[in-house]
Amino acid sequence: MSRQYRNTAQWLELIEAFELSGKTQVEFCAEHDLNAAYFSKRRSELLSAHSESAFVQVQAQAVKMSAVSPDIKLTLRFQQTELVLPLSVEPRWLAGLIKALSA
Repeated sequence: MSRQYRNTAQWLELIEAFELSGKTQVEFCAEHDLNAAYFSKRRSELLSAHSESAFVQVQAQAVKMSAVSPDIKLTLRFQQTELVLPLSVEPRWLAGLIKALSA
């Protein structure tokens, strides 16, 4: 097993891939050539550090507003939680919801 250095974003991607994989930590680490004990340590450190943070990584997709049909929805996903809203939702209402949930 050769040592590979990863930055925080790369570790967070690996952790998310693990959580979505449905595999045990040992299976996932073997599949990705990771030391299971070190993966567990990094996962604990990063999850505790990010639970204290109010920031969530977001991936934006551009939508041309003139082409928006009424059945297009805004979908927010975080780990195993999904929130589907109409695209017409007021940005201030959504900001208030996110603020209330982060408290």
